Amino acid sequence: MRNNNTSPIVYIGVLLVTLVILAAANMLRSQFSSEEPQEDTQIQGDYALKAVYLEKEDGNSIFVNLTDEYPFDGNIPEGELYDEDGEKITQEDLNSGDVLNIWGNGVIAESYPAQYNGITKMERTEQSNQEYIDKYGHYLEELFVEKDPSELPYLNVCYTDELADATVMIPDPLSYTWTYTDESGESRTVTTDAAHVLQTEPVEVKKISEPMTMELYFDEVPESVELLVWDDTLLGQYQDSTDQIPEGTAVEVTKNGKGNLEFTAQPGSVYLVQGQWDQGTVEYGFHVGLSQ
Repeated sequence: MRNNNTSPIVYIGVLLVTLVILAAANMLRSQFSSEEPQEDTQIQGDYALKAVYLEKEDGNSIFVNLTDEYPFDGNIPEGELYDEDGEKITQEDLNSGDVLNIWGNGVIAESYPAQYNGITKMERTEQSNQEYIDKYGHYLEELFVEKDPSELPYLNVCYTDELADATVMIPDPLSYTWTYTDESGESRTVTTDAAHVLQTEPVEVKKISEPMTMELYFDEVPESVELLVWDDTLLGQYQDSTDQIPEGTAVEVTKNGKGNLEFTAQPGSVYLVQGQWDQGTVEYGFHVGLSQ
C-alpha cells in the first residue's frame, strides 16, 4: 500500500509554476501572433463617427455614416469645421466625397434620412474619395428627386428632449394659393380654402409640461414665416362658423445658430404656420399638448 505523505506546500509550488508558464505563453502569443488587431471603425471621442459628405450640383447635400452605412442630415457647426491641417474652413470648402470625423452628442433622430442636430465639431481627413462617391452617390438621387412644380413645400417640426432628437412631419397643408408653370409652359394657380385650424384635428407634435424650443423645418426655405397661436381649449368649439373665432396671437420666430427657424412652444397650444414663397402662400397647423 502506497503511503502519500507529500507536503501541501509542494502542490502549491507546482500550481504557481503552472500559472507563471501560462501567463508567459499568453504574452508570447500576443507579441508574435500574425493576426493584426482590427481597426476601430468609430473614431474615439465624445461619440464621434466617420462619414462621407456628398453634394449634388444644385447644392443639396447629405452625409453617410461609413460605419453603419446610413444617410443622415446634420448641421455643420459654425466655426468648428477644420481641414486636414487643423485649419478652420467653411461648408463652401467641402466637396463631394470628402471624408470627415464628426463629433457630437450622439443623439440621432430615427427618420429617413436620419437627423443629427447635435454635431459640435467636424474635421476633414480626406478629400473627394471617388470610391465613396460611386458607392453611396445613389442616396443623392433617392433623397433629392426634382420636385413637380405643382407640389407644395412640406413642413417638419423638430425638437430635442432627454431621449432623442425628434422630427414630426405635418402631412397635409390647410389652405394655400400656389402658382406654377405646367409642362405646356402655361401658368396655373391652385387655390383652396380649408377649415380653420381650430376646426380640425391638428397633428400633435408632443405633450410638454413647460415651454420648449422647437424648429420649423421646410424642404424649401420660405421668404417669410408668420406663426399664430391659440389655446387648445378652443379646439372643436367653432364647427358651425368661423365668425366667432378669435384672432391668433403672433409668436416670435427667429433663426438659430444653425440657420434654422425656431420658436418657443407653449404647452396646451394650437399653432398655425403661414409660409410665403415666390409661388404663393401655404398654411400648416399643429398641436402642442399639455403633459399632466
